[in-house]
Amino acid sequence: MDKWERILHEKNILVGLHARRNIDAIREIADLLADEPTIEDPKSFLANLIKREKQTTTGIGKGVAVPHTHEDSIDRPILAVGISREGLDFNAIDGQPVHIVALLATPKKHQKKHMELLAALSRLLQHKEVRQELIEAADAAAVRKIFTDQKN
Repeated sequence: MDKWERILHEKNILVGLHARRNIDAIREIADLLADEPTIEDPKSFLANLIKREKQTTTGIGKGVAVPHTHEDSIDRPILAVGISREGLDFNAIDGQPVHIVALLATPKKHQKKHMELLAALSRLLQHKEVRQELIEAADAAAVRKIFTDQKN
C-alpha cells in the first residue's frame, strides 16, 4: 500500500534481530535509523523510545511489538521493522515471545497521521498469515514487499 511504500525502506528492515529483550531490540532497530535525515537527534529519539517502553510495554500480543514515538525532532513519519525468528522477551501483554517489532515514529504535528498509522499497523499485524510471512521472510526486500502488497 502507498503509505508503507513512503515510510518503510529496505535499509530500515532487519531480518535476524540479535536482541533477546525489548530494550535491546529497540536499540538494535533504532540503530537502523541513526543516519536517517528525518531524525534530528538520534540519541534523544532512542531515549524517548526507551522511556515510552519502560512506562508500558508495546508488546501488543500475538508475537508483535509496536514501539512508537511522536515527537518534534522528526520531520516525517518513518517505520523500521525487525524480525526475530527465535522470538524475544518484550513483556508482551499475552506473555508470549515477540517475533515482529515494528518501530513507528511520527512528528508531533501529525497526531491524526500517527493514530492512523498505528491503527493500520495493528490491523495488518493481526492477520496470522501476514505475521507468518514476515517471520519466514528471507530478507529486507521480502519484508517490505509483504507490507506494500497489503490492502490495509
